[in-house]
Amino acid sequence: MDLLPPSASITHQYATACQALHLQREQVVSTLERNWDLQTHRETAREQLIDYYHQISSPPVSTLLVAGNKWLGGKFEWRDALGLGRACKDNCGRLELVNIVYNIGVAAAACGSELLSGRRRPDSLPEAKNHFSEAAGAFDHAAELVREGGFDPPYNPAKVNMELREEALQALSGVMGAYSMRCFYEKAREDGKSAGVLAKIASQCSLVYDRASELLKDAMAAGGKAHQRWMTGWRVYIDAESSYFQAQARIHAADHVHMTEPARQLAHLKSAKSLLDAVHSTSNSTSAKLGGGGGSPRGTGG
Repeated sequence: MDLLPPSASITHQYATACQALHLQREQVVSTLERNWDLQTHRETAREQLIDYYHQISSPPVSTLLVAGNKWLGGKFEWRDALGLGRACKDNCGRLELVNIVYNIGVAAAACGSELLSGRRRPDSLPEAKNHFSEAAGAFDHAAELVREGGFDPPYNPAKVNMELREEALQALSGVMGAYSMRCFYEKAREDGKSAGVLAKIASQCSLVYDRASELLKDAMAAGGKAHQRWMTGWRVYIDAESSYFQAQARIHAADHVHMTEPARQLAHLKSAKSLLDAVHSTSNSTSAKLGGGGGSPRGTGG
């Protein structure tokens, strides 16, 4: 068989890849348009988005995809999974790539939330932790893509979808990282780890939630009123979670010094009570959320 000339070969590969990608894309769109509240659809969407991302970011497609992308032909609408802003609509390939990564994060977060609310299997917490870690990585990668720029035409993603601001994506990554750390703590507690170990993990959880709160604050400042409307509720909840885990750290520390240092034990317990009182005064529903109802961006918005 005669080999095609290099230029013709590349064109043929690209055309073939685009044809296959178009079919794959239609399948992804169809999945995203289904009922997002069904677990099977969320898991399927996550898997298809990841596959599509690998295809769209690999040669030979990726070599031309970052440019105008004429093969896309017309407008394309992603399901706005969070329901917070209008969905990303454009035929700019790089902007579509950012939105794919964003939706991978949303799907992974939804899968993690489902596992937290169900707790049907012993391995639910480790799996949920992995999903939230994946979501954190996806949002962080989306922020990196936005930061790199290179959109053609030179669109500002934040004008297309307010969740695609770099600060908002970093905040989402921080929140997902906090949820992942929370799962790690819950698993350690279920496994019967010592009070000293649990105190250290709970303290680390509090620090991670504090960091997420700061990222939300930065996003609210950068995004103005639009971000303030949908992030204020999150920040109140995240701050309550930080205080909750700080209180848990004090309680575990009190258990750790039980009977050996009564004065330190009492001090830890008093501090824990003060923190928990602050949590419950912030929101009457906080205790319910701490039970597992705040696992995904949609769920924690209040």
